[in-house]
Amino acid sequence: MRWVNIGLICVFLLLAAVLRVWYLDRIPTGIVEDELDYVLNAKAIYHTGGSINTARWSPWSLTTVPTEVPKAEFPYVISIPFVGPYGLSLFTARIGYAVISVLYVLTVFGVAQALFGTTVGLAAGFLAAINPWSVYYGRTAYDVPVAITAYLAALFVLVRFRGPRLLLAILPLFIGFYSYIGTKIVFLPYVAIVLFGSWFAVRKRRDTLWLTLVGIASVILFALYVIQWQKLDTHLRVNQLFTPFDTSVSTSVDLQRRLTLSSPLISLFANKPIVYLKETMIKFFGAFSPSILFTNGEGIATFSLWEHGLFYPVDAAFLFLGLFVLFTTAPMLLLLFVAIIIISTLPSVLSTVGTTYVHRSSLMYPFFTIIMGQGIASTISRFRGKLRTVIVGGMVLLYALLVANFIYLYFFRFPYYNSESFGLSQRLSSRYTVLANAHQIPVDHITESAVGYFRHYLFYADGVNRGTIPDIRKSFADGIYTRRNITFSKVCPTVADIEGGQTTYVLSDTSPCKPLFIQRPMLTIPSLSDGGTLFMIFNDRLCQQYALSPYPTGFTIEDFAVENLSEKQFCERFIIRYTQPLYLPQPEKKP
Repeated sequence: MRWVNIGLICVFLLLAAVLRVWYLDRIPTGIVEDELDYVLNAKAIYHTGGSINTARWSPWSLTTVPTEVPKAEFPYVISIPFVGPYGLSLFTARIGYAVISVLYVLTVFGVAQALFGTTVGLAAGFLAAINPWSVYYGRTAYDVPVAITAYLAALFVLVRFRGPRLLLAILPLFIGFYSYIGTKIVFLPYVAIVLFGSWFAVRKRRDTLWLTLVGIASVILFALYVIQWQKLDTHLRVNQLFTPFDTSVSTSVDLQRRLTLSSPLISLFANKPIVYLKETMIKFFGAFSPSILFTNGEGIATFSLWEHGLFYPVDAAFLFLGLFVLFTTAPMLLLLFVAIIIISTLPSVLSTVGTTYVHRSSLMYPFFTIIMGQGIASTISRFRGKLRTVIVGGMVLLYALLVANFIYLYFFRFPYYNSESFGLSQRLSSRYTVLANAHQIPVDHITESAVGYFRHYLFYADGVNRGTIPDIRKSFADGIYTRRNITFSKVCPTVADIEGGQTTYVLSDTSPCKPLFIQRPMLTIPSLSDGGTLFMIFNDRLCQQYALSPYPTGFTIEDFAVENLSEKQFCERFIIRYTQPLYLPQPEKKP
């Protein structure tokens, strides 16, 4: 039986690895936001020890990168072994995080097995391996899974080891604390809950000394951070905490009082504490929305498929069954899980910049998974002989169908209908620029966000190395974003420059210079979902010689290996030719 269990563990780890690595070089279709910052800085760290912006920073300082939006301090390290020696690509940027996601699956198994036995551990491990949330995030370079895996690994140490080895929990707690800003809020509550829970429910009030030392180390870690945080850019994120003194609370109170009939009840029910309590309760219960969890997911494109929940619909039944089983057989462990699930909502509840439960409240998801594993294990245990085999076979078939549907949605529909969720158009404009640069064609990108497009170009062009980093840092310092024949700016060219025809101009749809290009012939980079124009290309000298399509259609998964396409393949697949100029002056409206 031992070898059978080992074999099953290998099976679900292999399944987890395949789901997280298959076509990782093309899906998701691009790289965005914090992902891009982590990866570019990882490349710079490998070559110089500093960030892409400045040499006056080191990841070992455990501080945020100056001049960037404050984010976690540790995840830069994850991509260094891959983007450092092997260059910048979607695969190298994300493979380290995919490995972390597989380790997440292993830690879910380990915690479940240590608390509830091997059968529950195997069930939870399989659920974690195929879980939509874990697969989706495991294929990105976001920091959240790193923190969740580290926190879960700390719990595994606390429930599995004894004596001095319990001090090993300090390391994953340290990594988790510095892996995601949102989970810093729940750090001390989480540590307090898991220490007390493991001491009372698992250790039966033994190993008190070692657990206390873990707690003291955690408090010291948090205290040192608080002492230095006023000196760091991270303190700016405190302004994003939702408190009763937030201006939105005052605005809501004023609006209620203005739109309420005169009554003595106004002061009793239209005040800051009441409004604040209501808003926090709305956010709290929103984290448990069945729509988010089991059917549609989040509404933000970058964090959701829109047509699939964070779990499979059938998981809901096993969740409720698992809750019932734990309530009757292990109420203290259930209380431990419930406490963790409740505090996991705090980063969403206390945020003023959006809830994004799938990102901020994700600490609850591994515990949901373990409870579901308990539900599956208890279902299997109720049957014997051939009937048990039938039940297990039925579950395997059901989940196989659900996973197949998820694969169909994620790998074959999502890249098409939601290609812009990860900025495919910026990847395409960067590739166009790389190909044009190979022919010594000057390209001028005109956009309101020159620095953003410049950073994307550096990534997709694999343009960060020891020799180029000093010039790149100078570009960021001066606000002049150029590389050889390539320029990124919001400064409009002259009509004479445009009509000279020597420079190719790439305009984003929000470019302030569009009026200069009225009725001029152009090519476009379109939205795959509806054909709408995202980038306009003027004075093209790269793709005009090819048989370009009038509308984006007929894509295959191979087309999304954009950097591997030949010039002809790239132009004919992603560049659109219109028979007449698309951007025409609008007729004046008559008064």
